[in-house]
Amino acid sequence: MKKKVRLLLSGLIALYYLIHIAYDLPNLVNGHPGFKWIPLTVGGLIIRILDLACAFLFAFWPFRVLLKGYPARRIGKILLLIALGVVLLGIVHIGIIRLAWRMEGYTFRLRTYFLNNLFFLGVYLFYGVVFYFTGYAYDKEVEQKELLLQNRQSELSFLRSQVNPHFLFNSLNNIYSLVYENHPGALPAIAGLSQLMRYMLYEGNDRVPLQKELDYIQQYIALQGIRFDHPIVTQVHVSGETDQVVIPALLLIAFVENAFKHGDFTGGSEGMVITVYSSIQKLQFYCRNRKGQGEKDAGGGIGLKNVKRRLELLYPGKHLLEIEDKPESFTIHLELTHG
Repeated sequence: MKKKVRLLLSGLIALYYLIHIAYDLPNLVNGHPGFKWIPLTVGGLIIRILDLACAFLFAFWPFRVLLKGYPARRIGKILLLIALGVVLLGIVHIGIIRLAWRMEGYTFRLRTYFLNNLFFLGVYLFYGVVFYFTGYAYDKEVEQKELLLQNRQSELSFLRSQVNPHFLFNSLNNIYSLVYENHPGALPAIAGLSQLMRYMLYEGNDRVPLQKELDYIQQYIALQGIRFDHPIVTQVHVSGETDQVVIPALLLIAFVENAFKHGDFTGGSEGMVITVYSSIQKLQFYCRNRKGQGEKDAGGGIGLKNVKRRLELLYPGKHLLEIEDKPESFTIHLELTHG
């Protein structure tokens, strides 16, 4: 409130001098200015100070009434309050000007007063109304932006919260199969899952260096490899800057999860290839996997839908996601522009 009043006063002083100089422009051209920036007599100085004070009150009163009443009260009631205030201020202003003119030796005439002051007081009144509605529109815009930001953050939090149970569900399913088959890799799988969950718990709500995310992906690949009774063939190629580049945690894992869920890692052939090109300005991520027989839903599920929405929120207009779904393979190309 105090900041708005200071802005109102600063703008009013500038407006006061501007319109008085403009009003006195013909006299200025003729070399006989009637308006003085700083009055040289005591009476003139008192007139200027009181005139400025009244100008401020004429601008402040409608601003104050609107601030307290709009839009909760009816507009008719607001206009009535403004009108009453203007009448009272007008009476006070007439009394002040009459006294000041007597001090200067001028004869006060009501008709002259109205001719000289009605325009100015109307401008101040209008200024107060415009100032309020300009501030009101600005506050509403800021409020709307804050609301959108809160909604965006809430949605991001919800999407992040989906990642953990989705990952945990898939991992526990795999570990359950290992335990059920009395597979020797069951205990290492549990230990690997513990490490991954630690990363998700302590890093999952923030941006992390790209290298951390890539280490996480390597651990995830190792965890998934335990459930196979033969070595799986995967390749991870990384080039460029990885320590100084940061990305949202758990952003890339959905693509790798999707590859293991729908990919074909049998037969000893190349099951998945991950390629990463990274620079301070841009990140390119490729993930290609061979598809298993009868897999028609490689692009579905919570994971990919989740990451698509996160990209829309975190990188609006700064990302490219291409999905190529062929009968034999499934390829994802993600490009992020930093900054």
